[in-house]
Amino acid sequence: MDRVVKIGLLGAILLATLAFSPALSRAWEPWPLVADPLIWMPGSQPVDRLKLTSAEQCLKCHGDFSPASEPGFAWRGSMMAQAGRDPLMWAALTVAAQDAIWALGNPNAADLCLRCHFPAGWLAGRTSPSNGSALTGNDFDGISCDLCHRMWDPFFATAEQASPACDEADPGSASAARLTLAADAVEAKKIQLFDPADFYLDNQPKYPASYRENGSGQFYISHNTAKRGGVIDAKVAAESGHTTLYSRYHKSRNFCATCHDVSNSALANLGLSDLPDLSQGEDLLSEQYSPANYFHIERTFSEFMLSAYGRGRGAATNQEFRTQGTTDIAWAASCQDCHMPQVSGRNANSAGLRPVRSKEQPNSGPARHELSGGNSWLPRILASLDPAGPIFDRRNLELLGQGPDRLTLDLRQGLGLKGESSALLAASERALEQLRVAATIKELQYLPETGALSLRIQNNTGHKLLTGFPEGRRMFLNLKTYRQGRLIDEINPYSMTAGTLKGLPDAASSPPLQKTERYLDELVYQVHLRSELTGEEQTSHVLLASSRSKDNRIPPKGFASAAAATRLSEPVWQGKSATAYFSAAEYSGGYDQLQLQLPVGADRVQISLYYQGVSREYIEFLRDEINGTAGSLRLDAKGKNPAGGSETYTVQSDPFFAQLKGWGDSIWELWHHNHGLTGDRSPLPGIAPLLMSQAEWSPVRSVDGKKRQVQAKD
Repeated sequence: MDRVVKIGLLGAILLATLAFSPALSRAWEPWPLVADPLIWMPGSQPVDRLKLTSAEQCLKCHGDFSPASEPGFAWRGSMMAQAGRDPLMWAALTVAAQDAIWALGNPNAADLCLRCHFPAGWLAGRTSPSNGSALTGNDFDGISCDLCHRMWDPFFATAEQASPACDEADPGSASAARLTLAADAVEAKKIQLFDPADFYLDNQPKYPASYRENGSGQFYISHNTAKRGGVIDAKVAAESGHTTLYSRYHKSRNFCATCHDVSNSALANLGLSDLPDLSQGEDLLSEQYSPANYFHIERTFSEFMLSAYGRGRGAATNQEFRTQGTTDIAWAASCQDCHMPQVSGRNANSAGLRPVRSKEQPNSGPARHELSGGNSWLPRILASLDPAGPIFDRRNLELLGQGPDRLTLDLRQGLGLKGESSALLAASERALEQLRVAATIKELQYLPETGALSLRIQNNTGHKLLTGFPEGRRMFLNLKTYRQGRLIDEINPYSMTAGTLKGLPDAASSPPLQKTERYLDELVYQVHLRSELTGEEQTSHVLLASSRSKDNRIPPKGFASAAAATRLSEPVWQGKSATAYFSAAEYSGGYDQLQLQLPVGADRVQISLYYQGVSREYIEFLRDEINGTAGSLRLDAKGKNPAGGSETYTVQSDPFFAQLKGWGDSIWELWHHNHGLTGDRSPLPGIAPLLMSQAEWSPVRSVDGKKRQVQAKD
């Protein structure tokens, strides 16, 4: 297999040092992705030219026959299917490429975004150049069927031989699993270090003690086109239109690490981490360590692995998780338990494929490919682009349908969006359901004599509440205190006319607080990144982030706080690691216990927990960085354009961004319109705050006339 030989360590350091200097007066020079050691990570590579089967081909058997059980319908509406049509990703990608030019001398680090959102294009080498201009066709179908169903377990030699999720009643399951392990060993021989040298020694990675998970888009894709999955039925193998391999890995919690622990390998390979070089200068840091060990971007998988659900055989789900929604999931030991729940029915359009009852796996049905998180707003916006759909929005289509010459995004490529509104709307509703069961406000108590209030926010998920991409996402608690029907105190008020929280520090668009209003940062749950590169204590330049300045998100049940720092997942408060931010009881129970001081003598207190998927502040940041009007950070300390031109900012003056520079205005106008600020539509939940949980305190009179305090129904 052809590989690009890694430049020597001394050469890499010298090259990186020169590229890192933001005072360069010359224009940046293109550097092929396959020759850039800063972005190299283990796994399958673009030089392998692996071709994935299109989702359209897979849907001929696995779609359009039963929306309740088929994989196709649920997947088509999911954010995985729409990863390449995500407008927020496109705007963030543009800024990331600009930041990479400033910090690294070329835009290649934007490849960290492209590899996960366009895996078919990445594997085929079409994400070079890293502005997305070479992407085409099925690349726009995001994380599609063949990517997941050709992934093999890179830790096959030491993996659990039967994961907690396995349902194997027949000896044939073990025999089939052994065949898959043998196939994994064949694939492992094709993986190399970038020296080049063999990545696997005795069927284990070269650094088995420190490289134990393949996060951050480190795909291991089989050259063998057999479809892997958690099904072993003999009839499936006999009647399917392709060869199959039974994979315990696909039912394992470890499968989801691939995309859901995201780190910045470019900064790690540049040598900016504190991790010791175990190779004496021979290998890259990204080849020596799991991504969870360096430069936090997002840590959903780590959060799960640190929870009670991610250890051993898992844990019982909270009662509130089951009663607040329609879920019947009583036990969770893998991500799939909640995000790919089992259903009754067939998963292919042949009557003989995957019967409801299976001899080999009698207690499990096919997995419903819901893949739902908390993003309810984007599937709904995409559904609104179909003129024949029930919620067509002409303005949304004008903004996102400008075509590849303006936005690179091409809505006509791949499966497209025509006729997809029902699948997208169903996905939006599933995301709303996830948010409805995610949290509970409970144990609310208020003492009118003293104004003391206590309550508990229970995290019902298997990861932090909230989780995922850090920028723009927040959850906040709003408290309203009334006396005789008059609002006398409000904590964390939100202005629907401005589209943001009031009283936010260092936010020009945030309206000032009134006399009866307060802003409490402790009750705004979010991640703020920090950058030593830019000198910002709080930054939205995700690609330039070196650490976190704030992470007060609520831990899941059984959170192993002592081990969290090694995964860069511990709480952070006021710029410092703060393992003691939550108590031992809070970590164990997965909640935030609050004690607050409210005005005395109130007769009603209303507590509301809101989720906002993308904030005004982040959208303004993206707009201003792309348009070149940002005032908080000039991408060169001396005010010079690092690309060598006379303009201050790269995006609007560099031909590399010709098909991306329209995203500044487009992402702002899309957010502005869908928040309802233009007055021509109602606010879209998720862009506007979405109510997750609510509780209320008020006194009632007993039959003897004495007032008694009660907590209203949550």
